[in-house]
Amino acid sequence: MTSGRALFTQPPMPIKCAGAPQKAMYLSADWWYRQGVLGDIDVEFYNSGAVLFGIKEYVPALMEYVKKYNASLNFQHRLFKIDGPAQKAWFEHTDDNGNTEVVERTFDMIHVCPPQTAPDFIRVSPLADEAGWVDVDQTTLRHKKYDNIWSLGDVINAPNAKTAAAARKQAPVVATNVLSDMGLIKGVAHYDGYGSCPLTVERGKVVLAEFGYGGKLLPSFPRWLVNGTRPSRLSWLLKERVMPPLYWKGMLRGREWLANPVISDE
Repeated sequence: MTSGRALFTQPPMPIKCAGAPQKAMYLSADWWYRQGVLGDIDVEFYNSGAVLFGIKEYVPALMEYVKKYNASLNFQHRLFKIDGPAQKAWFEHTDDNGNTEVVERTFDMIHVCPPQTAPDFIRVSPLADEAGWVDVDQTTLRHKKYDNIWSLGDVINAPNAKTAAAARKQAPVVATNVLSDMGLIKGVAHYDGYGSCPLTVERGKVVLAEFGYGGKLLPSFPRWLVNGTRPSRLSWLLKERVMPPLYWKGMLRGREWLANPVISDE
């Protein structure tokens, strides 16, 4: 693509990573910028939410790139219909007063992130809440109704980012609490809602968002080393070089030494 209109969309929460739809926009715009054709491309972002990113500390850095790429931000726009051959998309726009209108846009390219749900075998099971997610206590990850069931990952209804980073923190919590329930160890582990969303804003730079319940910042590194609220080359290297082996050789093999849970007496 060297000219025309490019639309990028983000569905309502919950989705796996709120930054993923944005990364598609930033990396596309960065490529067009480097190729010298960005001035001929109309970049538009349609977010069903009301803000660019839910944790306000990361918004200023992201807005710098929105301005750099001259991207148009459209909030509270939910994609509900698309006609690929005709290159048209329809959005339901809700204003601040709750009024809705249908917005039709033509496009030369569109990036779509679909709405996301738990798998049917979870969604329609007795384990699920009214919204279709496994109903757990958000700190112990134990089912609220069935004491012999714990859950983690994408299917739980805890209000956290549903990312691999969250799962790597949740797994030791569940393992500890299962062992405690069996009487093999003492104490209860608690999950703090940790999630990580590395926002790739250009090739070579990442805004490393790390946060927990209530939007609390939970950085893994000292601020002098990695300031997650700013785009960083080091954060890019962490994502490109460190995280893959950490995932394959650490997390998946149960040897993740950076994910030890907080354990209390109750």
